Amino acid sequence: MTETTTLAVTGMTCRDCAHHVEQALTTVSGVSKVRVEYSKRVARIESEFPVAIDTLNAALPNSYRVKSLPAEDALDKATTPSSLVGKALGAFGGSRRARAGSETPLITTSELTCPNCGHISRESMPTDACIYFYDCAGCGALLRPKAGDCCVFCSYGSVPCPPVQANQSCCHTQSSR
Repeated sequence: MTETTTLAVTGMTCRDCAHHVEQALTTVSGVSKVRVEYSKRVARIESEFPVAIDTLNAALPNSYRVKSLPAEDALDKATTPSSLVGKALGAFGGSRRARAGSETPLITTSELTCPNCGHISRESMPTDACIYFYDCAGCGALLRPKAGDCCVFCSYGSVPCPPVQANQSCCHTQSSR
């Protein structure tokens, strides 16, 4: 008999993260099928027998975790379409708070300073900042993140990107900030 379990997934900041989680969970003994939905922050796992959450977490890279959902949330996440607000806010699934339970809003505007010419530009930060590059309006240089930074906002901005503000690691930088 096949078991189907819907679990919450934490630590994902982009669609590529969902792919990493899916690939890791498929390696767990007994797991026959995994579908990770980035927009809902859930993983649907089909297995030959019940698999412990600790076993699933052991297979995941350290920046990701799965946890149980209350029954009503599991049903809701499994059957309802993503909200437009969740899609619009990308990595934060509709939440503009820096941390769960926090009332601190995320700052989504930063001043980028070009290291080549010193040009300063006030820019809105995308929630997928880990894949964001920037063309300097002053000298035309293509700014790329510095080694160890997930985006140009963390390297050259006055405010770190939303995933860093939310104390989440980016899929490309596994160290916490």
